[in-house]
Amino acid sequence: MNIDIIFNETGKIIPLYNGKEITMDDSPYMVYLATAGMCSAVYVRAFMSQRNMSLEDVTLTQKMKYNRMTNMIEEMEILVNLPSTFPTKYNKAIKKVVDQCPVKQHFVTPPSLSVTTSLDVAVEA
Repeated sequence: MNIDIIFNETGKIIPLYNGKEITMDDSPYMVYLATAGMCSAVYVRAFMSQRNMSLEDVTLTQKMKYNRMTNMIEEMEILVNLPSTFPTKYNKAIKKVVDQCPVKQHFVTPPSLSVTTSLDVAVEA
């Protein structure tokens, strides 16, 4: 299962699944999953911009191993697809930049999550 992240001509980040843009209208779950790649793309765009490098031919592919039995993602990899003209001296640096993405960090160390309702607050009062 892959999500492709592209930049349009103005640098806007667009997540795609099977060639179709991912939106909340279609699947909040897919939007959630796409945030890791989209956040990474924000950092890649900033890296390229700071060095006056073009985003042309730069994309990201978020590769995920999906377990149909549990309906959970078990593994995730962010592949930064760079043009052949990309200076190899920046290879480690761009990976380090992507590692700074806070969404990625939340996948690595997820927060605890609880569910309450407004009725819970009324009962406690």
